[in-house]
Amino acid sequence: MKTEYPFHRYEPLMEDPEAFWACLARPLPACLWVNPYKTDPERLLASLREEGYEPEPLGWYPGAYRLPGVEKPGATLAFVAGWYYVQEEIALTAVVALDPQPGERVLDLCAAPGGKTAQIALRVGLEGTVVANEFHTRRLSSLRATIERLGLPQVVVTHHDGTTLPLQEGTFDRVLVDAPCSGEGTVRKRSSSWKGYRPAFVEAAQQLQRQLLQQALRLVKPGGVVVYSTCTYAPEENEAVLDAVLGDWGYVEPFSIPGLRFRPGIRQWNGRTFREDIAHAHRYWPHLNDTGGFFVARIRRTDLPMPQATARRPEPARYDTARPLEEDSPLRWFTERFGLDRSGLAPFRFWSRGREKIWMTRAQTWLPEGVNLHSAGIALLRRTHYNYKPTTAALQYFGPQIQRNAITLQHRDEARRFVTGQSLVLPGPVTWEPGYVQVRFGPYELGCGLARGTQLHSQIPKGLWVLGSD
Repeated sequence: MKTEYPFHRYEPLMEDPEAFWACLARPLPACLWVNPYKTDPERLLASLREEGYEPEPLGWYPGAYRLPGVEKPGATLAFVAGWYYVQEEIALTAVVALDPQPGERVLDLCAAPGGKTAQIALRVGLEGTVVANEFHTRRLSSLRATIERLGLPQVVVTHHDGTTLPLQEGTFDRVLVDAPCSGEGTVRKRSSSWKGYRPAFVEAAQQLQRQLLQQALRLVKPGGVVVYSTCTYAPEENEAVLDAVLGDWGYVEPFSIPGLRFRPGIRQWNGRTFREDIAHAHRYWPHLNDTGGFFVARIRRTDLPMPQATARRPEPARYDTARPLEEDSPLRWFTERFGLDRSGLAPFRFWSRGREKIWMTRAQTWLPEGVNLHSAGIALLRRTHYNYKPTTAALQYFGPQIQRNAITLQHRDEARRFVTGQSLVLPGPVTWEPGYVQVRFGPYELGCGLARGTQLHSQIPKGLWVLGSD
């Protein structure tokens, strides 16, 4: 193990290097947390035990559990139905440190795959707004999948370089910078793609991290909170970034997470001394809590104005602007098709972009202007050549209220086949109209199917059934 990972340079920072190396040799325990929008801990625990799992509650994070020995924690019907999210345990600390409050406007500057975005959304509630920004196009799909599956209508997704996100200074109450990094703390993951320590990469990452943190300080309100986090041990990407950027515009303040062991941020590295308040940051070495490695700093923005940012060429628009939905026919079709009380749509606003897709957000959700808005809330339906096609996310969201054109599967094997994209032949009699239907099994709202007589064709998005999730 000591020859596999070149972490020897960090041994002087640890009190027990041998415990560190021994921890890296063990598999990382799977961790998940319950989605209160769709279920509660008691129902989720019963569901997981039916699958043969033995969840162990995390003492420091209510509603989160370890699944010892489970390699594929996403391969359940409860996962497909959005009952829980799989996330590395120690990564939960970033949002705990951020401490979003109900009704706030919060930015997740580097959001994909969306676990921390979802944590924030649950904390700000349906009266708040989360702007989830992601620069890399290939990662937008995983971010959108998280928002849709968990049913988070208060989240809007923007597609920008986080260092130049074109919003006014002081726009947000809080900002999370879970910065791209060298990823040393992820080596215990079964699917880790860590490629080894590369000094040139660390140097490039450090420049990006500094720019992201500077932008976060510009976008948060004076007196607001910025959390800077990484999954690396490297002081060059952690304490050195804070020391280079904060100046008089922010300071690292103490925070506590009862039940977790940590070590303070370091003050000296390679002959360099860092500012005193950096000691308030948290270093989570893997052996302290049997987790991955993580670094978290909670920063309080001062009232001193930030220096003027260097002007950059505006990014070209990638998407049409979202417009309030002006026609009633899509909503009328949706409510009539599924027997919904129209008053159930009152808490939402509906948006369209082009002629294809219609989204729904909470009425209070803020949509930023002048940015590349990738999506707003949850996709409700898409226009087709013939009529409309509802999304699985919308049918799951409204599932308990659906009174018409719903099919309840009778066997778990049928449900598993359906969510993996297979077609079914159902016993009669037929009680549904031909076309799109909501499909259920037991307590799970599974999503969209296409019914033609007794034939049921799955419309579940590919990849929603996760055979292994990190």
